[in-house]
Amino acid sequence: MTKLFSLFLSRLSVVVLLLASLSCQKRDDAVATPQTITDRILEDSQFGLFRVAMSYADASDALKAGNLTLFAPTDAAFQAAGLSTEAAIKAMPKDQIRSLVLYHVLYGRVAASAIPTGLNSVATASKAIAFVNKTTDGSIYVNMAKLTQTDIAVANGYIHAIDRVLIPATGSLLATIQANPNLTFLSAAIKRIATSNPTLLATLDNASPTNTVTVFAPTDAAFKADQVYNTLAAIESANVQTLANTLLYHVLSGVLFSNQFQSGSFTTLLSGNKVTVIVTGSQLSVKGNKNSTAAFVKQADIPATNGVIHTIDQVLQP
Repeated sequence: MTKLFSLFLSRLSVVVLLLASLSCQKRDDAVATPQTITDRILEDSQFGLFRVAMSYADASDALKAGNLTLFAPTDAAFQAAGLSTEAAIKAMPKDQIRSLVLYHVLYGRVAASAIPTGLNSVATASKAIAFVNKTTDGSIYVNMAKLTQTDIAVANGYIHAIDRVLIPATGSLLATIQANPNLTFLSAAIKRIATSNPTLLATLDNASPTNTVTVFAPTDAAFKADQVYNTLAAIESANVQTLANTLLYHVLSGVLFSNQFQSGSFTTLLSGNKVTVIVTGSQLSVKGNKNSTAAFVKQADIPATNGVIHTIDQVLQP
């Protein structure tokens, strides 16, 4: 009887060991198939609309291979951009959505802690430039989007959730101004001073992100309400140096998206002159030395390869 019981225990031990071995093998098999960026996007509910865009753009495989970093807009970010449904995304040309998706991708694994403090220009997988800004308090922005969740680690990189959809720049500041139908007076003013002030022209037309600026761009309506430059003829016959000084007064060194401003004085490219920026809730305004009232920003965060444009409703007076 004792021998039979011992034999039973021996066989039971073998069965238990076999089951344990199979269980470990299943766990090892699960670990052996690591989760990629694509896999995480497919299962994470906060990225449902990005998942639609990724699939529609045939970009799923691109986010599986190599070491990458993805700035992933949440569903709320897509909704704020007017892309609130699958139909809205698929109504856009596929190549445009693919470019949009790849603009959110960097080559290489970049954790939040590895991003240097200050402004950094980076090339994205779409070959367009994005501006990453890490503030002294540790907040991180990509263009005008804030990182709301960082360091979602996957096998081939990192995902950082952002609160806005990033829009790729299509040209330099000068090209972007010239292409905007509401900035024809500003375009004419730049043309007027081009010969006498090639430095400003080169700054605006620089395709490289190495010399970035922020432009407060008066709209055509703002110029028409101005006491001096209220017609194209007035601009074309204006004193070149005086006009150049006025334009320089609308330009700040570096890239400042609207959510990176704080109320205070900012030095312009017109030597020794500053403008005053006022932030009231979500409203941004800017006042020149001789303006009786502040100019309101009408359209913020128009991206360019070498900076950003905020249109305003007054011409600033130094």
